[in-house]
Amino acid sequence: MNYIAVDWGTSNFRAMSVRNGDVIRTVQDTCGVGKCQREALPAILREQLLRLGDAWDERLPVLLCGMIGSNIGIADAGYMELPLSFSDLTGKGRALPGILSNPLTLRPGICDRRVNEICRGEEMQLAGALTLSDSTTFAAVGTHSKWMTVDRQQQRVESLQTLMTGELYHLVLNHSVVGKGLPAQIASPEAFLDGVATAQSIERHEKALVSELFRCRGRYILGELDPAAAGAWLSGLLIAHEILQGHPGDAPVCFIGSRELLVHYRKASDALGLPCSTLEAETALIAGLNEVFRHDSC
Repeated sequence: MNYIAVDWGTSNFRAMSVRNGDVIRTVQDTCGVGKCQREALPAILREQLLRLGDAWDERLPVLLCGMIGSNIGIADAGYMELPLSFSDLTGKGRALPGILSNPLTLRPGICDRRVNEICRGEEMQLAGALTLSDSTTFAAVGTHSKWMTVDRQQQRVESLQTLMTGELYHLVLNHSVVGKGLPAQIASPEAFLDGVATAQSIERHEKALVSELFRCRGRYILGELDPAAAGAWLSGLLIAHEILQGHPGDAPVCFIGSRELLVHYRKASDALGLPCSTLEAETALIAGLNEVFRHDSC
């Protein structure tokens, strides 16, 4: 499997040259779709791919995934609707002639019209995770965590749920009164686990999330929380709240994400007594892309 994959999101660009299923070179930039004029995207793509140097080959197929296929991207590839078969999940998508000399295709996202959910990019991580884990619930965690369930027997993706954990954390800590005047933040396992415990109280309907978010400020103003550990407390609260919303309870969830973030999800899951496994996002993504090209060659 030899190809070039482009994971082009709202904030960042990444191109990977793959030979025999392994990444041999990667280039990255901050020229995300949301930062560029739409008409400039084809030229930016050509310019970035040339940075691959001798790992660039004009004969190789190129696959674009992520927000580049959205309504603010190079073209709108639309969404495939759930429930969705595994074979459709690993389809190449829409051909885009005239932009590169290479065969170029654009991946669609997935959606669940029954609950107005959309997802673009994480579905490729799911495609790879299906080959690396036997879980039936997957969570691609981050700014907008995507929780996806599958039916192994029917070989299809069944449901999709977004939990805006990462964005909510950023907004509360950096753009609300809760974070005003805080010192530089430190790692605090104790504060993190206290946040997890508060999430459990919310799950038992003893407290409310919208109140506890503000009470983070009350905690450090009144001396119950080190101001430098406010971020750790919020992290524990929001990650645990997410897990409690999405975890089926009786079977392990496979978390997909950055190495740093996966440590926090495992810690919160352990504290909650909920089983999980972890998978790094790039590993899942490459496995998913390999499935696309394996599927295409069959």
